Amino acid sequence: MKQEKLFPIVSGALLLFLAGVLLGGTWSRPGRVSRPAETVRPSGPGFDESVQTVPGVSPEMLHAGYWTDSARDVPLFSSDEIALFNENNPPFVFYDSIEEQSVKKLFLCDLPLSLQGEVVLSLLDRPFLDQLRSGEPCVYINGAVPAADYWDSLEANCRFGDIPPSVAPVYAVCVHRTVAQRLPTDDFASDSAEETFCSDFVSAEIMPCAGVAVLHESADGMWKYVLAGSFCGWVHRDALALCRDRDEWLAAIHPEKYLIVTGSELILDETAVPTAHSGAILPMGTKLRLAEQTPEQVNGRSPLGCYCVELPCAGADGSLGWEKALIGVTQDVHAGYLPMTSASVVEQAFKLLGRVYGWGGSLRSNDCSGIVGQIYGCFGLELPRNALAIAKMDDLGKTICTRMTVDRKLQILSEMPAGTLLYMDGHLMIYLGMRDSAPYVISSCSKYIRPGDTSGRIQTARCVFVSGLDLLRANGNTWLEDLSYLLWRGY
Repeated sequence: MKQEKLFPIVSGALLLFLAGVLLGGTWSRPGRVSRPAETVRPSGPGFDESVQTVPGVSPEMLHAGYWTDSARDVPLFSSDEIALFNENNPPFVFYDSIEEQSVKKLFLCDLPLSLQGEVVLSLLDRPFLDQLRSGEPCVYINGAVPAADYWDSLEANCRFGDIPPSVAPVYAVCVHRTVAQRLPTDDFASDSAEETFCSDFVSAEIMPCAGVAVLHESADGMWKYVLAGSFCGWVHRDALALCRDRDEWLAAIHPEKYLIVTGSELILDETAVPTAHSGAILPMGTKLRLAEQTPEQVNGRSPLGCYCVELPCAGADGSLGWEKALIGVTQDVHAGYLPMTSASVVEQAFKLLGRVYGWGGSLRSNDCSGIVGQIYGCFGLELPRNALAIAKMDDLGKTICTRMTVDRKLQILSEMPAGTLLYMDGHLMIYLGMRDSAPYVISSCSKYIRPGDTSGRIQTARCVFVSGLDLLRANGNTWLEDLSYLLWRGY
């Protein structure tokens, strides 16, 4: 961004005053809280030398404004379209029906009063444990070969044989962000003793205030097996607050008035009185219930200049309760969902730039589909947890481009608005736009190969970064050549 030169006759004191106004002023949008203005983008040799980028990406490209200032802001979904999208695409999981000898869908939003025990057993995925136990391939636990009785103890804790013929789901609300595991353990599993990022035990993260259905409990009583929309997994029992019934659950997860965390994450103030939420960390996309009334004192202090929200907590018996908490109006939050335009999606995406890659939501971060879910969640769009499942959604404007020529893909990309999605096998990306006829994306990515590197040397990224589609894959193709889905309703 060009900076206009100040006249040399301006005094030093006035310069300081003007700088303070520029850096400390506020801006606002309709429906959005005011916050500090965006600071001037760093530039010059010092900045260039201190920030690493992949080949073809300049430091200026690391700012949302670089992409949004020069492009037309296009509405991607209206609020009515988002409501219709969510209604038509409720999250579900597959299970094997022995009775009907077919694969069926199970919807969290439409669970029966009771499930057949065989359905729960299918969801528990015992074959996954059997495969790991077989030792093919060898699985390391916390970097070492597991003890001889390791798998037997895990199987005993799963209680596969103790599932009754009929299981009544128990509805619950997640009280803090947690990562669901495929087996009831916090151990790290991998086919490499050196792996530290991607555990085979990880299912996916569950956001604070999200609703789940409890279907089973571990033998030691420390874990609950839950259905969380488009996936299942084991979570620590202290991550959940149990609801009396489905009505209480629905009221908890669908509040009439709410705040959305729109920053990378929000750290709540520590409280001087004992509370469950003191210093809690709330990730982007968290939906917080606004209190109907704000008392004169909250946790021993005045609520002046703050939103008052109610956060779920678990009572001594594990039942759902609520605590009031204060969030300053200048924090990166929004009353209601953000309007979903191309520029606003890009702005949200760049708030996650540089974050660590978090497989399945681990490391208090996220992977490629996870960050897309968090970003799109700020606008109210509810997506599956799996990247391919997102790519195959017709209501997102799915276009299969596997057999398209590179020139045809480029032609479509030149017309696509920023903030839409691109997919290649195993990887989901947010499209940013074209520069010098080359397309660029932002994504959470584990590994890549530099453009033109014929040696095939794999670079370890494990972070959210901006790149062109000229990066290479292990098969020697560019990301552009391997694009298989374009998600744009305007095509």
